[in-house]
Amino acid sequence: MVNFVKRKFHETVKNEFVKHVLTLISGTSIAQFIPIAISPILTRIYTPQDFSVLGIYISIAIILSEITTGKFELAIMNADDEDEKTNIISLAILVIGITGLFFGLLFFLFFEKISFLNVTGSVYWKYLLVPTIAFLGIVKLFTFTNIKKKRYKTISLSKVTRSIFQSTIQIGLYSFKYFGLLIGFFVSSIVEGIVLCSGNRKYIKRIKYVQLKATAKRYAKFPLFDVPSSLFNIGTIQAPILLIPHYFGALYGGFYFHAYKVLMMPISIIGGAIGQVFFEQGSLLKKNKKEFSELVFSTHKKLLFLSFVPLLIILVFGDHIFAFVFGDEWRVAGTYAMLMIPWIFLNFLVSPITFIITIYEKQQIGFIFLSLMSVLRLIALLMGIFYFRDAYMTVMLFGYLSAISYFIYATFMINRYTDIGVLKYWLIVIKYGVSFYLVLFLADYLFRMY
Repeated sequence: MVNFVKRKFHETVKNEFVKHVLTLISGTSIAQFIPIAISPILTRIYTPQDFSVLGIYISIAIILSEITTGKFELAIMNADDEDEKTNIISLAILVIGITGLFFGLLFFLFFEKISFLNVTGSVYWKYLLVPTIAFLGIVKLFTFTNIKKKRYKTISLSKVTRSIFQSTIQIGLYSFKYFGLLIGFFVSSIVEGIVLCSGNRKYIKRIKYVQLKATAKRYAKFPLFDVPSSLFNIGTIQAPILLIPHYFGALYGGFYFHAYKVLMMPISIIGGAIGQVFFEQGSLLKKNKKEFSELVFSTHKKLLFLSFVPLLIILVFGDHIFAFVFGDEWRVAGTYAMLMIPWIFLNFLVSPITFIITIYEKQQIGFIFLSLMSVLRLIALLMGIFYFRDAYMTVMLFGYLSAISYFIYATFMINRYTDIGVLKYWLIVIKYGVSFYLVLFLADYLFRMY
């Protein structure tokens, strides 16, 4: 028995997929441990209103960074040689420069006229947005460049370095109120971009603008379909962070953003690492449907098992954990986190395999589905704000409809691009997912009762 366990352990560790995932998780775990460790400090030196401003700032930067590269970073995975890769990087850098100038002009002319952007009474933070958006684009571009080269250690290093800089600055500049939080995020984005570029300077040095037209034509689907679908998807995911402060107050906006940030950490650590490795290996196996299907199936099962314990803890003890760790005034954030569990659960399961659409270059199909998902989320958000006029109902509706939309999207991809079959996929979800939620609700009931 002992020998069997040892053999299985060595086989698992030697598996290339697992080895790359562990490399990313180890670095990302350290990177995420630092902000988790200092969160109890930050929540006691900054107010929920300060976190609301940070949430708005990050949301705008994340949404607009989906445009900055024209999504050409995804095309790097399909590049056949170094010259083609160089052309794609050159094209993406050019797009980053053009969109950066455009956003700079846009913010200069219209920033003060958009009401929900002025919750602080100050507009000076708009000057941090444009460079932040640009560097987030650089980070996206060279993250995928490093994935293509299987330089997962560099990606891990960049995340750890970012985390150290962000945490140190945010604690050190607490006297500047929300500006301390913003500057920490801003500087750390620059640092992460620099680390990711460090091993890829040759691509920057040999930028080729002559062949950009042919490259843009070859990968036209990426800006044509991936940009709008990503905007709809990310925009509606970030919408509560932008709109809750405006309609219910900065206090509730801070609660929601903090709950969202804490719950998304497991996705960025584990789901993000698995997704990046899945993208790289899936791109190699796409011509072999059987092996590709096995990769999808095994990835999905791993994610199902990994999601059980952390989500169980949050659903049962969420409000108590938040009150204990971050201070009693953050109990409401814990309640919001409990409402968001179905969405986070399906998001965690589905996010890595959404790369299937990009792997097969079927962006037009992804555009249709992500648009429908975005409409569902938007309906939930607007119903909560304008019909129920309640922040609690808004978060609940948004989370539940988001979960349903992810399940529908995953079902379609499994049916269309793999040999797994819808019934087999549903059996997996029913077997583990339904039993998972029964245990959750039973544990929650017993805890409330006793």
